[in-house]
Amino acid sequence: MSIALFGTCRLDKIKNHNNINNLINYCHSTKEVIQLIRFLKGELYIPPPYNTLCFRTGICENKGIDYNHTYHQLFVDTDLFIIEICSNKKYIHRDFYLHHLSVDKRFSGYNKNTPSEIVETYQLEKQSDEEIETDILEIQKQLYPKKIIIVSHYNSKQNGEYIPARNHLIQLLDHICKKHDIPFINPTIVLSNYTQEQVMSSNLGHYTDIGIEAFSNYVNNNVLFSYST
Repeated sequence: MSIALFGTCRLDKIKNHNNINNLINYCHSTKEVIQLIRFLKGELYIPPPYNTLCFRTGICENKGIDYNHTYHQLFVDTDLFIIEICSNKKYIHRDFYLHHLSVDKRFSGYNKNTPSEIVETYQLEKQSDEEIETDILEIQKQLYPKKIIIVSHYNSKQNGEYIPARNHLIQLLDHICKKHDIPFINPTIVLSNYTQEQVMSSNLGHYTDIGIEAFSNYVNNNVLFSYST
C-alpha cells in the first residue's frame, strides 16, 4: 500500500509513505492541500517565483519545483492519503496559496529570498468554518475513489488553557468528519496516556521523539492495519 502524506514532519514516521511531502511540500490548510492536488494532477501550472514560494522544499532549497511525471505517478499510485489540517490561515498572492515560511517574518531566515513586493503585499486571511467544510468535501471529491484520513493538530494548552484557534479547528474537523463519515484522527486522544510535556516540544508545534514515536506506532499498528486487511 502506497501512502501520500499531505502534512508535516509530525507524520513522517508513518510507514509506506511515498515521500511526496518531503519532495514537495508540507501542507497546513485545506487550500494548500487542494492546490497541491491540482498541481499533482497536472491541472494547475504554478509559475516562478510561486513554484518556490508555495512549496516548503522549494523554499528550503531555494529552487522552483515544477510538475513532472515522477510526481504525477507517485500521486496516481497512492492508495491512501493522510491529510493533516493544522491551520485555518491562507497566505495569498495573486491567487496562489503560499507556504507561510515564504512570507512570515517570524521566520526571516526562510523568506530572505522572497521578493520584497510579495512579502509586503501578500494577504493573510482566516478561513470560515463553512469554507473549511466545503474544502474537505472538495478534497474528498478530487481524490475519489482513493481513501483519505484527516488528521488534526495536537490540542496543546498554553498557561493551562487550550489555544482558542487550534481548539476550535480541532473540534470543527471532528464535527465535519463525523457529519460526512470521513475517517479522522485526533492526536490528542491518541497520545492521551502521555503528558503534553512528554509529547510536545516547548514551541507547541512539533512532537518530541516520544510523541512522534507514539503517534506513528498508533497509525502504523492500528489504522494502517485496518486498511491493509
